[in-house]
Amino acid sequence: MLNTENLDMDKNREIYPDPMQEPKQTDEKRVRTPRGLTRRKNFRPIILCFAFCLFALTNLSANLEGEISLGLGYSDNVFQLSDYDFQRFDDEHPNLDYVDTTDDLTMSMRIDLAYPLHYRWWKFTPSVTGTISQNISNTDKQRQDAILRFRIDRHYWSFTSLYGYYPYIYYRHFNDSDGSDELEKYAYERNLYRTELVLRPHKNVTAFGNIRYEELYYNKYFTEADGDILTTELGARYSFPSFSLQGSYSYKDYQAEGWKDLQANDGSYQSNVFRGVLRLKAMPINGESTRKNSWQPYLELSREDRFYQANDSWYGGREYNSTNTKAGVNVKLSPKWNLSLDYLHIFRNVDSPNGSVLRLKEFSENRLSATVKYKF
Repeated sequence: MLNTENLDMDKNREIYPDPMQEPKQTDEKRVRTPRGLTRRKNFRPIILCFAFCLFALTNLSANLEGEISLGLGYSDNVFQLSDYDFQRFDDEHPNLDYVDTTDDLTMSMRIDLAYPLHYRWWKFTPSVTGTISQNISNTDKQRQDAILRFRIDRHYWSFTSLYGYYPYIYYRHFNDSDGSDELEKYAYERNLYRTELVLRPHKNVTAFGNIRYEELYYNKYFTEADGDILTTELGARYSFPSFSLQGSYSYKDYQAEGWKDLQANDGSYQSNVFRGVLRLKAMPINGESTRKNSWQPYLELSREDRFYQANDSWYGGREYNSTNTKAGVNVKLSPKWNLSLDYLHIFRNVDSPNGSVLRLKEFSENRLSATVKYKF
Protein backbone atom coordinates (compact mmCIF):
# COMPACT_ATOMS: atom_id res chain seq x y z
CA MET A 1 0.00 0.00 0.00
CA LEU A 2 1.35 3.41 -0.94
CA ASN A 3 2.26 5.69 1.94
CA THR A 4 2.92 9.05 0.34
CA GLU A 5 3.24 10.80 3.71
CA ASN A 6 6.63 9.15 4.18
CA LEU A 7 7.77 10.82 0.97
CA ASP A 8 6.30 14.24 1.68
CA MET A 9 7.38 17.18 3.82
CA ASP A 10 4.62 16.74 6.39
CA LYS A 11 6.97 14.83 8.66
CA ASN A 12 9.73 17.39 9.13
CA ARG A 13 11.24 16.96 5.70
CA GLU A 14 11.83 20.70 5.01
CA ILE A 15 14.35 20.72 2.18
CA TYR A 16 14.43 24.48 2.05
CA PRO A 17 12.28 27.22 3.53
CA ASP A 18 9.46 28.79 1.56
CA PRO A 19 9.99 32.53 1.22
CA MET A 20 13.56 33.67 1.94
CA GLN A 21 14.84 37.20 2.14
CA GLU A 22 18.23 38.84 2.43
CA PRO A 23 19.26 42.26 3.66
CA LYS A 24 18.16 44.81 1.07
CA GLN A 25 20.37 47.54 -0.25
CA THR A 26 20.33 50.81 1.63
CA ASP A 27 18.33 52.67 -0.99
CA GLU A 28 15.59 50.03 -0.75
CA LYS A 29 14.97 50.55 2.96
CA ARG A 30 12.18 52.71 4.29
CA VAL A 31 11.57 53.86 7.83
CA ARG A 32 8.19 52.49 8.78
CA THR A 33 5.79 52.66 11.65
CA PRO A 34 5.97 49.86 14.27
CA ARG A 35 4.39 46.69 13.00
CA GLY A 36 1.30 45.21 14.54
CA LEU A 37 1.28 41.58 15.59
CA THR A 38 -2.37 40.83 14.94
CA ARG A 39 -2.87 37.28 13.74
CA ARG A 40 -5.84 35.61 12.18
CA LYS A 41 -7.69 33.30 14.49
CA ASN A 42 -7.69 29.59 13.77
CA PHE A 43 -9.48 26.58 15.12
CA ARG A 44 -6.44 24.76 16.49
CA PRO A 45 -7.89 24.43 20.05
CA ILE A 46 -11.02 22.78 18.64
CA ILE A 47 -8.95 20.26 16.67
CA LEU A 48 -6.81 19.44 19.70
CA CYS A 49 -9.90 18.86 21.85
CA PHE A 50 -11.39 16.65 19.16
CA ALA A 51 -8.21 14.56 19.01
CA PHE A 52 -8.19 14.18 22.79
CA CYS A 53 -11.77 12.91 22.73
CA LEU A 54 -10.95 10.35 20.06
CA PHE A 55 -8.10 8.86 22.03
CA ALA A 56 -10.20 8.89 25.20
CA LEU A 57 -12.64 6.34 23.74
CA THR A 58 -10.94 3.38 25.39
CA ASN A 59 -14.15 1.33 25.55
CA LEU A 60 -14.12 0.79 21.77
CA SER A 61 -12.83 -2.51 20.40
CA ALA A 62 -9.48 -1.31 19.05
CA ASN A 63 -5.85 -1.39 20.09
CA LEU A 64 -3.57 1.61 20.39
CA GLU A 65 -0.65 1.41 17.99
CA GLY A 66 2.54 3.41 18.44
CA GLU A 67 6.02 4.04 17.16
CA ILE A 68 8.94 5.97 18.62
CA SER A 69 11.84 7.20 16.47
CA LEU A 70 15.26 8.53 17.42
CA GLY A 71 17.31 10.27 14.76
CA LEU A 72 20.73 11.84 14.26
CA GLY A 73 21.46 14.03 11.25
CA TYR A 74 24.43 15.95 9.88
CA SER A 75 24.39 18.97 7.54
CA ASP A 76 27.47 20.56 6.00
CA ASN A 77 25.58 23.85 5.39
CA VAL A 78 23.02 24.19 8.16
CA PHE A 79 22.12 27.83 7.27
CA GLN A 80 22.20 27.20 3.51
CA LEU A 81 24.91 29.81 2.96
CA SER A 82 26.14 30.83 -0.47
CA ASP A 83 29.83 30.74 -1.40
CA TYR A 84 29.88 34.50 -0.81
CA ASP A 85 28.47 33.97 2.70
CA PHE A 86 31.09 31.31 3.45
CA GLN A 87 33.80 33.80 2.52
CA ARG A 88 32.23 36.45 4.76
CA PHE A 89 32.04 33.92 7.62
CA ASP A 90 35.76 33.12 7.22
CA ASP A 91 36.47 36.86 7.27
CA GLU A 92 34.37 37.23 10.49
CA HIS A 93 31.89 39.60 8.87
CA PRO A 94 29.44 41.01 11.51
CA ASN A 95 26.43 39.95 9.41
CA LEU A 96 27.38 36.31 10.08
CA ASP A 97 27.87 36.68 13.85
CA TYR A 98 24.85 34.46 14.54
CA VAL A 99 26.60 31.45 12.94
CA ASP A 100 28.43 29.32 15.51
CA THR A 101 29.38 26.65 12.96
CA THR A 102 28.45 26.29 9.29
CA ASP A 103 27.91 22.54 9.75
CA ASP A 104 26.02 20.89 12.59
CA LEU A 105 24.47 17.77 14.09
CA THR A 106 20.74 17.48 14.78
CA MET A 107 19.17 15.15 17.33
CA SER A 108 15.46 14.36 16.99
CA MET A 109 12.73 12.27 18.57
CA ARG A 110 9.31 11.50 17.16
CA ILE A 111 6.29 9.68 18.60
CA ASP A 112 3.41 8.35 16.47
CA LEU A 113 0.17 7.13 18.06
CA ALA A 114 -2.73 5.62 16.09
CA TYR A 115 -6.09 4.25 17.20
CA PRO A 116 -7.62 2.12 14.39
CA LEU A 117 -11.37 1.53 14.56
CA HIS A 118 -12.99 -1.23 12.46
CA TYR A 119 -16.62 -1.24 11.34
CA ARG A 120 -17.54 -3.95 8.85
CA TRP A 121 -15.46 -3.27 5.73
CA TRP A 122 -14.45 0.22 6.89
CA LYS A 123 -11.37 1.20 8.85
CA PHE A 124 -11.12 4.57 10.62
CA THR A 125 -7.75 5.64 12.05
CA PRO A 126 -7.25 8.84 14.05
CA SER A 127 -3.56 9.45 14.80
CA VAL A 128 -1.19 12.04 16.19
CA THR A 129 2.52 12.68 15.61
CA GLY A 130 4.79 14.76 17.82
CA THR A 131 8.37 15.69 16.86
CA ILE A 132 11.12 17.55 18.69
CA SER A 133 14.60 18.30 17.36
CA GLN A 134 17.66 20.25 18.51
CA ASN A 135 20.93 21.24 16.86
CA ILE A 136 24.10 20.67 18.84
CA SER A 137 26.06 23.86 18.07
CA ASN A 138 23.51 26.33 16.65
CA THR A 139 20.90 25.91 19.39
CA ASP A 140 18.45 28.39 17.83
CA LYS A 141 17.78 25.62 15.33
CA GLN A 142 15.21 23.70 17.35
CA ARG A 143 11.67 22.50 16.58
CA GLN A 144 8.56 21.16 18.34
CA ASP A 145 5.93 20.12 15.79
CA ALA A 146 2.63 18.22 15.87
CA ILE A 147 0.39 16.59 13.24
CA LEU A 148 -3.17 15.31 13.69
CA ARG A 149 -4.63 12.91 11.10
CA PHE A 150 -7.84 11.10 10.35
CA ARG A 151 -7.74 8.32 7.77
CA ILE A 152 -10.45 6.20 6.17
CA ASP A 153 -9.49 2.92 4.47
CA ARG A 154 -11.41 0.74 2.06
CA HIS A 155 -10.10 -2.09 -0.08
CA TYR A 156 -9.40 -0.01 -3.20
CA TRP A 157 -9.02 3.50 -1.80
CA SER A 158 -8.13 5.58 1.24
CA PHE A 159 -8.72 9.17 2.28
CA THR A 160 -6.61 11.18 4.74
CA SER A 161 -7.18 14.59 6.24
CA LEU A 162 -4.60 16.20 8.52
CA TYR A 163 -3.67 19.35 10.37
CA GLY A 164 -0.06 20.22 11.21
CA TYR A 165 1.07 22.88 13.68
CA TYR A 166 4.66 24.16 13.48
CA PRO A 167 5.00 26.89 16.13
CA TYR A 168 8.64 27.83 15.50
CA ILE A 169 10.65 27.38 12.30
CA TYR A 170 13.93 29.31 12.35
CA TYR A 171 15.92 29.67 9.16
CA ARG A 172 18.73 32.19 9.85
CA HIS A 173 19.32 35.87 10.77
CA PHE A 174 18.73 38.74 8.36
CA ASN A 175 18.90 42.51 8.69
CA ASP A 176 15.53 43.90 9.73
CA SER A 177 14.18 45.73 6.70
CA ASP A 178 12.19 48.40 8.61
CA GLY A 179 15.20 50.72 8.73
CA SER A 180 16.88 49.56 11.97
CA ASP A 181 19.46 47.48 10.04
CA GLU A 182 19.85 45.14 13.05
CA LEU A 183 20.37 41.41 12.67
CA GLU A 184 17.20 39.58 13.75
CA LYS A 185 15.92 36.02 13.63
CA TYR A 186 14.04 35.15 10.46
CA ALA A 187 11.50 32.73 11.92
CA TYR A 188 7.86 31.88 11.37
CA GLU A 189 4.87 29.85 12.56
CA ARG A 190 3.09 27.53 10.13
CA ASN A 191 -0.37 25.97 10.01
CA LEU A 192 -0.78 23.12 7.52
CA TYR A 193 -4.08 21.69 6.24
CA ARG A 194 -3.90 18.73 3.86
CA THR A 195 -6.28 16.21 2.27
CA GLU A 196 -5.25 13.23 0.15
CA LEU A 197 -7.06 10.58 -1.85
CA VAL A 198 -5.30 7.31 -2.83
CA LEU A 199 -6.84 4.96 -5.40
CA ARG A 200 -5.78 1.40 -6.23
CA PRO A 201 -7.58 0.48 -9.49
CA HIS A 202 -5.18 -2.39 -10.20
CA LYS A 203 -2.91 -4.52 -8.05
CA ASN A 204 0.15 -2.92 -9.68
CA VAL A 205 -1.14 0.65 -10.01
CA THR A 206 -1.69 3.29 -7.33
CA ALA A 207 -2.80 6.84 -8.10
CA PHE A 208 -2.91 9.69 -5.62
CA GLY A 209 -3.73 13.36 -5.35
CA ASN A 210 -3.58 15.86 -2.53
CA ILE A 211 -4.24 19.51 -1.73
CA ARG A 212 -2.17 21.45 0.83
CA TYR A 213 -3.00 24.83 2.31
CA GLU A 214 -0.42 26.55 4.53
CA GLU A 215 -0.56 29.73 6.60
CA LEU A 216 2.77 31.43 7.38
CA TYR A 217 3.07 33.97 10.23
CA TYR A 218 6.51 35.57 10.60
CA ASN A 219 7.98 37.20 13.68
CA LYS A 220 7.58 40.93 14.23
CA TYR A 221 10.72 41.84 12.25
CA PHE A 222 9.62 40.28 8.96
CA THR A 223 5.82 40.44 8.86
CA GLU A 224 5.96 41.52 5.21
CA ALA A 225 6.52 37.82 4.39
CA ASP A 226 3.22 36.68 5.98
CA GLY A 227 1.18 34.78 3.42
CA ASP A 228 -0.56 31.61 2.27
CA ILE A 229 0.59 28.70 0.12
CA LEU A 230 -1.74 26.50 -1.91
CA THR A 231 -0.25 23.32 -3.39
CA THR A 232 -1.93 20.66 -5.52
CA GLU A 233 -0.24 17.37 -6.42
CA LEU A 234 -1.08 14.46 -8.72
CA GLY A 235 0.95 11.29 -9.01
CA ALA A 236 1.01 7.55 -9.59
CA ARG A 237 3.06 4.48 -8.75
CA TYR A 238 3.54 1.29 -10.74
CA SER A 239 4.89 -1.89 -9.14
CA PHE A 240 7.11 -4.13 -11.26
CA PRO A 241 8.23 -7.59 -10.10
CA SER A 242 11.50 -6.34 -8.55
CA PHE A 243 10.96 -2.58 -8.07
CA SER A 244 8.41 0.23 -8.15
CA LEU A 245 8.42 3.61 -9.90
CA GLN A 246 6.57 6.65 -8.60
CA GLY A 247 6.19 10.06 -10.22
CA SER A 248 4.28 13.21 -9.33
CA TYR A 249 3.76 16.82 -10.33
CA SER A 250 2.91 19.68 -7.95
CA TYR A 251 1.90 23.26 -8.55
CA LYS A 252 2.62 25.66 -5.68
CA ASP A 253 1.23 29.19 -5.37
CA TYR A 254 2.56 31.42 -2.58
CA GLN A 255 0.70 34.69 -2.09
CA ALA A 256 2.43 37.11 0.29
CA GLU A 257 0.03 39.40 2.15
CA GLY A 258 1.99 41.25 4.86
CA TRP A 259 3.92 43.50 2.45
CA LYS A 260 0.76 45.37 1.40
CA ASP A 261 0.51 47.32 4.68
CA LEU A 262 4.24 47.99 5.00
CA GLN A 263 5.21 49.40 1.62
CA ALA A 264 7.58 46.45 1.22
CA ASN A 265 8.43 44.32 -1.80
CA ASP A 266 6.09 41.51 -2.86
CA GLY A 267 7.75 38.09 -2.45
CA SER A 268 4.93 36.05 -4.05
CA TYR A 269 5.91 33.20 -6.36
CA GLN A 270 4.64 30.18 -8.28
CA SER A 271 6.45 26.85 -8.55
CA ASN A 272 6.39 23.70 -10.65
CA VAL A 273 7.66 20.68 -8.71
CA PHE A 274 8.55 17.34 -10.36
CA ARG A 275 9.39 14.26 -8.34
CA GLY A 276 10.33 10.65 -9.02
CA VAL A 277 11.10 7.69 -6.75
CA LEU A 278 12.69 4.35 -7.62
CA ARG A 279 12.25 1.79 -4.84
CA LEU A 280 13.45 -1.81 -4.95
CA LYS A 281 11.32 -4.54 -3.48
CA ALA A 282 12.09 -5.52 0.10
CA MET A 283 14.75 -8.25 0.18
CA PRO A 284 15.43 -10.64 3.09
CA ILE A 285 18.65 -10.17 5.02
CA ASN A 286 18.86 -13.91 5.55
CA GLY A 287 16.59 -16.74 4.53
CA GLU A 288 13.81 -16.35 1.95
CA SER A 289 11.16 -14.43 3.90
CA THR A 290 10.94 -10.71 4.64
CA ARG A 291 8.52 -11.23 7.53
CA LYS A 292 11.19 -10.90 10.23
CA ASN A 293 13.96 -8.91 8.53
CA SER A 294 14.63 -7.20 5.21
CA TRP A 295 16.39 -4.30 3.51
CA GLN A 296 15.02 -1.96 0.84
CA PRO A 297 17.06 0.72 -1.00
CA TYR A 298 15.55 3.65 -2.89
CA LEU A 299 16.50 6.69 -4.97
CA GLU A 300 14.49 9.92 -5.09
CA LEU A 301 14.91 12.88 -7.46
CA SER A 302 13.00 16.15 -7.34
CA ARG A 303 13.20 19.53 -9.02
CA GLU A 304 11.44 22.80 -8.27
CA ASP A 305 11.28 25.69 -10.73
CA ARG A 306 10.19 28.80 -8.82
CA PHE A 307 9.24 32.08 -10.49
CA TYR A 308 8.78 35.33 -8.57
CA GLN A 309 6.03 37.67 -9.74
CA ALA A 310 7.15 41.14 -8.59
CA ASN A 311 8.69 43.80 -10.83
CA ASP A 312 10.90 45.54 -8.26
CA SER A 313 14.70 45.47 -8.30
CA TRP A 314 14.92 42.79 -5.56
CA TYR A 315 12.38 40.15 -6.65
CA GLY A 316 11.85 41.17 -10.26
CA GLY A 317 13.04 38.57 -12.75
CA ARG A 318 14.18 36.20 -9.97
CA GLU A 319 14.05 32.46 -10.66
CA TYR A 320 15.12 29.48 -8.54
CA ASN A 321 15.90 26.05 -10.00
CA SER A 322 16.38 23.61 -7.12
CA THR A 323 17.48 20.00 -7.61
CA ASN A 324 17.40 17.45 -4.80
CA THR A 325 18.89 13.97 -4.93
CA LYS A 326 18.16 11.54 -2.11
CA ALA A 327 19.33 7.95 -1.66
CA GLY A 328 18.74 5.66 1.27
CA VAL A 329 17.93 2.24 2.61
CA ASN A 330 15.30 1.01 5.07
CA VAL A 331 16.39 -1.99 7.12
CA LYS A 332 13.84 -4.05 9.08
CA LEU A 333 15.89 -5.59 11.84
CA SER A 334 12.89 -7.36 13.39
CA PRO A 335 9.09 -6.96 13.31
CA LYS A 336 9.46 -4.17 15.89
CA TRP A 337 12.81 -2.54 15.05
CA ASN A 338 13.67 -0.57 11.92
CA LEU A 339 16.77 1.38 10.81
CA SER A 340 16.79 4.08 8.10
CA LEU A 341 19.93 5.55 6.52
CA ASP A 342 19.65 8.52 4.11
CA TYR A 343 21.80 10.87 2.08
CA LEU A 344 20.39 14.08 0.57
CA HIS A 345 22.13 16.54 -1.77
CA ILE A 346 20.50 19.93 -2.41
CA PHE A 347 21.57 22.42 -5.05
CA ARG A 348 19.82 25.68 -5.91
CA ASN A 349 20.70 27.62 -9.04
CA VAL A 350 19.58 31.26 -9.22
CA ASP A 351 18.82 33.56 -12.14
CA SER A 352 18.26 37.28 -11.55
CA PRO A 353 19.22 40.64 -13.10
CA ASN A 354 20.28 41.73 -9.60
CA GLY A 355 23.91 40.86 -8.86
CA SER A 356 23.31 40.77 -5.09
CA VAL A 357 20.67 38.07 -5.53
CA LEU A 358 23.07 35.95 -7.56
CA ARG A 359 25.77 36.28 -4.88
CA LEU A 360 23.55 35.59 -1.90
CA LYS A 361 20.96 33.02 -2.96
CA GLU A 362 22.77 30.17 -4.70
CA PHE A 363 23.87 27.34 -2.40
CA SER A 364 24.44 23.61 -2.06
CA GLU A 365 24.01 21.35 0.96
CA ASN A 366 24.69 17.72 1.90
CA ARG A 367 22.72 15.93 4.62
CA LEU A 368 23.29 12.54 6.24
CA SER A 369 20.80 10.99 8.64
CA ALA A 370 20.20 7.80 10.59
CA THR A 371 16.90 6.92 12.32
CA VAL A 372 16.00 4.02 14.58
CA LYS A 373 12.30 3.17 15.01
CA TYR A 374 10.56 0.93 17.52
CA LYS A 375 6.94 -0.18 17.21
CA PHE A 376 4.93 -0.89 20.34
